[in-house]
Amino acid sequence: MYKFILFAFIALLTACNQDSKNTFTTNDAWVREAPPNASMMAGYVTLKNNTDQDSFITYVKSKQFNMVEVHRTIVVDGVAKMRRQDDLPIPAGSSLKLEPGSYHLMLMGPKSALKLNDEITVTLGMKLGDKIEDIDIVMPIKKQLTKN
Repeated sequence: MYKFILFAFIALLTACNQDSKNTFTTNDAWVREAPPNASMMAGYVTLKNNTDQDSFITYVKSKQFNMVEVHRTIVVDGVAKMRRQDDLPIPAGSSLKLEPGSYHLMLMGPKSALKLNDEITVTLGMKLGDKIEDIDIVMPIKKQLTKN
């Protein structure tokens, strides 16, 4: 009986201490190739909130850029404009797609020259309840993806 109780206690501790690596998942991460010496690039990814709580992107950063923000492309009077987005929500159990013509990452001031097939690492600060979890995303630089 002692061994069973000890085993159950260890199993419970292990379950309580598991890392929340599956709290958020990402798919289709990429950065659009830009001309040499471009001061800005755009990044795209699909984020999935695998929890039963609403979450928010509270910040974005990358060691490879001076600044990273989440923007949304909107059309006003026939002119496309970008607006910075703060605390972008991802509802519980839902996905948010950052894609051309909509929400996207604006990567500003690259610290070195970047070219096709290079990889960029971006960190998202994901607020879930009272905690903020950093999610690192590796994003390859690709040519414009086309829809079939």
